[in-house]
Amino acid sequence: MRIFRQESEGGSALICVLGTILVLSLIAGNVLFNCITRYNAASGQVRGWKESLYAAEAGGDLAYAEIRKTVFEPTHAFSGWTNSGAVYSNSPATFGRDNLTTSATVDPFYYDSSGNAWYRIRAKGVAPVLGLTRVTMDDRVDPGTRGDSLLRKIDFKYDHFIAAYGPNGDNSGKAIVSVSRPQIARRVELIAAPVTPFESPIKVLTSFYGPGSAALIDSYNSKNGSYYFCADNPSDPHYSDSHSGDVSVGGASFDLGGDIWGNVTTNGGNVTPNTRIHGTIDNNVPFTIPPYVMPSNLPPPSPSLTKITGNVTLTPSTAGSSGNPNFYLVSSFSGKLTIDQVGTAETYVAIHVTGDITGSIDVKPNVHVKIYFDGNVSVKAQDIVNETSLAGNLQFYGISPTDPTATQSIDIASPGNFSATFYAPSADFHINGNPDVTGAIVCKTFYENGNASWHYDRALAAEGERVDYRIVSYVEDVR
Repeated sequence: MRIFRQESEGGSALICVLGTILVLSLIAGNVLFNCITRYNAASGQVRGWKESLYAAEAGGDLAYAEIRKTVFEPTHAFSGWTNSGAVYSNSPATFGRDNLTTSATVDPFYYDSSGNAWYRIRAKGVAPVLGLTRVTMDDRVDPGTRGDSLLRKIDFKYDHFIAAYGPNGDNSGKAIVSVSRPQIARRVELIAAPVTPFESPIKVLTSFYGPGSAALIDSYNSKNGSYYFCADNPSDPHYSDSHSGDVSVGGASFDLGGDIWGNVTTNGGNVTPNTRIHGTIDNNVPFTIPPYVMPSNLPPPSPSLTKITGNVTLTPSTAGSSGNPNFYLVSSFSGKLTIDQVGTAETYVAIHVTGDITGSIDVKPNVHVKIYFDGNVSVKAQDIVNETSLAGNLQFYGISPTDPTATQSIDIASPGNFSATFYAPSADFHINGNPDVTGAIVCKTFYENGNASWHYDRALAAEGERVDYRIVSYVEDVR
C-alpha cells in the first residue's frame, strides 16, 4: 500500500517571505522613527542655536543705542537701566515668536587722551530648546565630525556658564542655577569707540567755496615735527603724511580755485578731474552731521571767571585732566584772555561762552583749551594765539541753536595766522584774506574770500570731543 505525504514546501516559503518583510518593515520603521525623532530634536536645537545669537546681537544693539545717547541725548542715556558703580545693566527683554530673551551690561573700560570713554558691551541671548531633552549631536572632534554638542552647549536643567565661570565670566560667583526650561545661551562682546570730530581737514554740510588760486589744502603730522610743504616731493620722508588734505561736502555745491592735496567728495556734485585736485573724486558720498549739544559730563563751573572783558589772565587752581578739566561758564567774551600753565603740569581748561566771541585768546604752551559757544564768532586771525602751534590744543565747539530758524556764524578776517580747530555743524564759516591755518573745521557752509591755506594735522584724528560712537570689535564668548 502506498502512503502519500502532504506537500508543505509552498506554504513554508510564503511564511518566510512574509516574516522577512515583517522584520525589514520593523527595522525600517524603527530607523525612520529614530531618524525623525533625532532630526526634530536636532533641527530644534540648531534653530535655538542660531536664534540665541540673534537675541545676543539684539541686546548689543540696545546697548549701543544707549551709548550713542550719551552724545545726542545725554539726559536720556541708560534711562531705565540699573547702574552699579560704573556698570549699567538692563532687565531681560523678551521678543520674537519663540520668546527670545536678551540682556546686556555696559561699562566704560578706558578713557583716551581726550577724555572720551570707550565702552565694553557684553550681551547675552537666550532661545528655548523645543522637543525632547536629549543631545542628538556628536561630541567627537576629528576629521569626520565637528563636536557639535561640545559647541552648542545646551542647558537642559542648569546654566552651565554660571556654574563653570560665574555670571560675569570672571570665575567669581560660581553657582548651580536652575533654568526654567531647556535653553541655549550665547554671549557676544563688543567695543564701542568714540568717533572724533576731526577725521578730515574740511567737512561741510551744504556748500564749499575756496580757497583762492594762490592757496592750498594739504596735511602733515605734528608727531614728526613742524609743518613744511612736501606734497610735491615723493622722495621726502614725510610725503605720505602730506596728501590727507581732504574736502568732504554733504551737498552738490563745490567751487575751487587753489590746490587740494587730498580727496574730494560731494553729494551729487559735478567735480571733474583737474590739475588742482591731487587725489580721488567721488560725487556720490552723502552724509549728515547731527546738531552739536553741550556735553553733560563736565564738572561744575568755577565761580572765579564769569565774563571776559578787558585783559584777563587765567591761572587755574589745579592742572585738571582731559576728562576733568577746569570748567568756566562766562556770559561774554569781548576782552583779551590769556591762559597760563599750572606749574610744569599739562593744564586742561574748558570754557562755555553763552554769548558771542569777539575778543582774543592767548594759549600758553602745555595748555589744552576747549571753548564752547552758543552765539557767533567774529575775530581776526591774529586774535587766535596758540603758542604750542598744535591745533588740538585749542578747540572751538559751536553749540547748535535749538531754534531751527536761528543762524550761527564764524567770521575770521586778516591779518595773522592761527592754529585751532572748529566743530560747528550749524555755523556758516567765512574767512577773508590770506591767513595760514593749521587745523580742521566742520561747519554748515564754507566760504573763503582770499588765499587762506589749510594744513591738516593728521594727529587730530585722535583729538576732540566725541561726536558719535562706532563698533570697532566684535567677538563671541564660546565657553
